Amino acid sequence: KTGFPDIESAMGRYLDRLKHYAPIDVHHLKAEKITHGTNENTVRARESERIEKLYNRQGHLAVLDQTGREFDSPGLSRFLQKLLDTGVSDIWMAIGGPVGVSEELKNKADTVISLSKMTLAHDLARLVLLEQIYRAFTIMRGEPYHK
Repeated sequence: KTGFPDIESAMGRYLDRLKHYAPIDVHHLKAEKITHGTNENTVRARESERIEKLYNRQGHLAVLDQTGREFDSPGLSRFLQKLLDTGVSDIWMAIGGPVGVSEELKNKADTVISLSKMTLAHDLARLVLLEQIYRAFTIMRGEPYHK
């Protein structure tokens, strides 16, 4: 959950809009506590294990990481359309916690996507992702939102 009511409100807005195009669920997983001296690799591994258990190899897993493939909005739309055209019914978009996801999870992912080369706060990354998925669907449908 976010500590920013405005971001939460905006995410709700895009979730409501997305439901007109496809069923969508958001899963929040427990984050590891990070304190002074915490091993970041351990944090990444534990959080990535939680993602992997939830995903359980059903559908297409796209992990968000700044080292991933960058799309422009029409490119993301084409990417999602291609997945839908090939019969992929479940598309999972996983955003790691403050220290990211493990290399193991990135290697298991079907796709690694970057929203930006800049590091984004977790809440902001979720909002940007939801808006871009919504934009992708409006592009697929030829609707004017993207203009």
